[in-house]
Amino acid sequence: MRLVYWTNYPNVHQRALIDALRAAGHDVEVCYFDRYAGYRALLGWVEPEALPPQERRVRTLRAARAAIPDYDARTVLLGGYSHPVFWANALRCALRRQPWALIAEKSRGRARSWPVRRLFGALVNRAAIAAFGLGPEAVDDLLRGWGVRLSKVAGFAYATPGISERRTVNGEQNAPQGRDGTSPAGNAGHTRPFRFVFAGAFTRRKAVDVLARAWAAYAPAHPEATLRLVGAGPLGGCFAGLPRVERWGVCPPERIDEALAGCDCGILPSRFDGWGMVVAEYARAGLTLIATQTCGAAEPLIRPGRNGFIVPPGDILALTQALEDAPGLRADAGPLAATAPERLAAALVRRLEGYGEVWSPPRHLLHVVAGCWADGGGLSELVASIVLAQARQGYRVTLAFLGGQAEHPLVRACRRAGATVCVFPRARPHAPYFSRAMARVLPRLVRRATQVHIHCCWTFPVWWAAMLARFYRVPYAISPQGSLDPVRRAYGRLRKALAWACFDWGVFRHAAWVHATAPVEAEWVRGALGRRCPPVRVIPNGVDGDLLDAAPAVPREKSFLYLGRLHPLKGLDLLGEAWAASGLAAEGWRLVVAGPADGAAPPAGPGIEIRGPLHGAEKARALKSAACLVLPTRSENFGIVVAEALWCRTPVICTRGAPWPELGDFWVDVSADALAAAMRRFAALSPEAREAAFARRFAWARAQFAWPALAARLAEP
Repeated sequence: MRLVYWTNYPNVHQRALIDALRAAGHDVEVCYFDRYAGYRALLGWVEPEALPPQERRVRTLRAARAAIPDYDARTVLLGGYSHPVFWANALRCALRRQPWALIAEKSRGRARSWPVRRLFGALVNRAAIAAFGLGPEAVDDLLRGWGVRLSKVAGFAYATPGISERRTVNGEQNAPQGRDGTSPAGNAGHTRPFRFVFAGAFTRRKAVDVLARAWAAYAPAHPEATLRLVGAGPLGGCFAGLPRVERWGVCPPERIDEALAGCDCGILPSRFDGWGMVVAEYARAGLTLIATQTCGAAEPLIRPGRNGFIVPPGDILALTQALEDAPGLRADAGPLAATAPERLAAALVRRLEGYGEVWSPPRHLLHVVAGCWADGGGLSELVASIVLAQARQGYRVTLAFLGGQAEHPLVRACRRAGATVCVFPRARPHAPYFSRAMARVLPRLVRRATQVHIHCCWTFPVWWAAMLARFYRVPYAISPQGSLDPVRRAYGRLRKALAWACFDWGVFRHAAWVHATAPVEAEWVRGALGRRCPPVRVIPNGVDGDLLDAAPAVPREKSFLYLGRLHPLKGLDLLGEAWAASGLAAEGWRLVVAGPADGAAPPAGPGIEIRGPLHGAEKARALKSAACLVLPTRSENFGIVVAEALWCRTPVICTRGAPWPELGDFWVDVSADALAAAMRRFAALSPEAREAAFARRFAWARAQFAWPALAARLAEP
């Protein structure tokens, strides 16, 4: 195939692709129309004095046609849209029906360039063979920003020099081996100080100010870690006074391997990077990787939670936690196989000849909720558990919520498992949980998602996420999480009625499907929406069995346990009356009440012990040590603590305010007398009789509430 490749200036990354095309027998002419930008000198780039054969510097299409006699008989490859020479080529090819294709990074998305991109996208749709996007972000930009048809787009990447020289197994690249035969990063036997590295220009676009603030938070607690800086720029002073910062200086691209030698983890915290070739260079050098979502190379080259982390741009907390967790990862050069020059050259030619496959976007799930906080009760724990389970199963998952309170501990586990967590500050007005930052950033997250999962009702994040999903035609599911319970809707009736009429009714009406955790909640949904109700799927909440099973078994105490928010709907007043009426305190029994304060006073009296919120291993120990869990709720759409208790082989007494008919005789009316009678009946049983009464229910819970299967069902479109 005879090609003409138009690009701005020579660089080692395009050189690898050009050389691979020529090595495969293709005739490639290259036209460079520009010089290096000023910041390239900060990275050590030097203009070549002489160019190889069939490569030249030309400023116009006229000059290129004069220098290449058979120009009109070649397929033209255009490396962008903003320069006049690209427009001249595209218009001429469209008029003369000369084959051509576009190869583009993700654009900056500036509003003033949007009409230009749409016009160029119309040219692509009319006359181009294909539009190659450098990474999934660029492909999404071509589809939604440029308006290019799906049949035209194709995924692509910058070629990584030297990949073909590496040893492969099953078509994937092996990570470089350290002196001890292991990967140089993230192994348990790591004895030397852990070294991070940043290579690039010290500019705001590269977000070195964010890296400096993250390092300032991380370094004092990790005296064994160092940070190497490779490059130069106006923001180099951000690192002044920070501990254990090595300044390597400017390094030409040809010598980048020298600068990366001895390092363990490479960082690219850019606010925007069309591709970010240094991420591939980090991977080629055998480093674990940290990059931002707005870096084009992040998604193709990083397997979150395995060989690196993908963090939101500008998020200092997320970057700091990624620095803390990076030593536990292992380098993996497998994804680099997709950037091998020979493979990319073959894919390019195959698509130009009409044999390429239609682009299929990677599965990407976005969860949106108002808050995921330590004192947020079951909703926060449930959402974090879903995200964690889906991340562990290999899905690309993003969790978006508002900050302002301490995060739920499971959120940290989500980050470690590879989920991307975006936390947005609240702004006025506070009442509907409004956030200007979420209003600005959520459109990008929704565009990249293949499915949006919205949790709860009555808040700005719910309304905004649903509106964006409809605008970008991304299917979304909504989980009311008990919000449509008639009893709950009676609290703040006027405010909720107004929100329902203005926003929430439309949110539910246009959902692809509604997630109900129990049949009773499905009836609430159908009753609220009537004939306009979308499909309702009943999928129970799951249990983190690994976490609960990790807690050691302990002897059962003579105690009843209440575990949950101290909220009026939870029936704590009924529990206090039932405890006093049961008289069990005189027989040596205790009532333990644990949970965050949320508008209701805990019961008081003899034998009652009040504890604060319990999470993780503490909660598991409390469930395993209690003789019985008591849930006196007036209204509950599910009651996840019941499933957790049954998983821990702890008997349960629950009122009919929660949908647990499986408890049989211990599923009682919502009254103090019924609770007191059930507690006395349970206390009269021997330990063996209690175990025998609940043995079938324990086995049923293990089969019903395991997260892996439930998380996969929630990910279905």
